[in-house]
Amino acid sequence: MPPPPEVLLGIVNEWILAGAHVVQLVVLVGALYASTNYWNQPYHTSILTGQEWVNELIRGHPERIHTELGVHLHVFAQLIVHLRQMGYRDSR
Repeated sequence: MPPPPEVLLGIVNEWILAGAHVVQLVVLVGALYASTNYWNQPYHTSILTGQEWVNELIRGHPERIHTELGVHLHVFAQLIVHLRQMGYRDSR
């Protein structure tokens, strides 16, 4: 025997409410994902260029050189040594 109409109506209403919650969640996640594009903060703000910028990286926080160049200071120093051994010199 099928359930009474009131029970069916209650089940349908629960499904509609659950669907509305899913839609709200999807919209919220989309809004949060998109919001990162609207709240940009400048990252590269140093007025220094070239050798001055590299010197700032060398003398600055140890993780900054890794963030900017992708290597730690000791690796960067070894790279400079190898480049000089290969005949490369300062450009200025």
